[in-house]
Amino acid sequence: MIRKFIIPVSIIILTLIGCGKKNETKDIKVGNTSSTYLEKGSYDIINTESELKWIGKELSTDTHTGTLALKKGKIDVNANGVIHGEVEIDMTTITVTDMQGKWGTKLEGHLKSPDFFDVEKYSSAFITFQSDENPIKNNQLNLTGELTIKDITHPISFSTELLQTKPSLQAKATLSFDRSKYDVRFRSGKFFENLGDKLILDDIEIDVLLVTN
Repeated sequence: MIRKFIIPVSIIILTLIGCGKKNETKDIKVGNTSSTYLEKGSYDIINTESELKWIGKELSTDTHTGTLALKKGKIDVNANGVIHGEVEIDMTTITVTDMQGKWGTKLEGHLKSPDFFDVEKYSSAFITFQSDENPIKNNQLNLTGELTIKDITHPISFSTELLQTKPSLQAKATLSFDRSKYDVRFRSGKFFENLGDKLILDDIEIDVLLVTN
């Protein structure tokens, strides 16, 4: 068993980044506010260029970090500029980046075990999301959707920053979720008492960079 660790969150997450069938955008500036309208198209996420990093913390303020890989994803923009997307996250790719050698390997194995994400049984996590018909203002976009981990689904919402529109669309986002809602119980204060400084906080933070082709 590992002495200390934190839970990644898969998933997931997700932010808009892409280059679609039409990679043009339209920018309109009114006063100090700039609005961006994305062209209609279908955007495939490039999993080798996109990044998902997780951050977990213990009550003792110890922090662990790691990464996850995306299996595949797609973003569609309709004629009204509304975004619909879905992403599949490969939970078997959980890695730890703040620890090396034996302890890093043990932590990765524990995170993949039934104590945490049970990746042998639940090899993928999923996120679906959509926007409204409002234009993207000052490169900021609000998204709502659902996050599925271990076949458990809950609503999720987050904002994303559009980094560039040409020659491709790229965006990043930071979001968090409560891992206890997805039956990830190890050292959770919602399920166990008297954990002291061994308690692992339930909120997991995810930094996501998505690139599409």
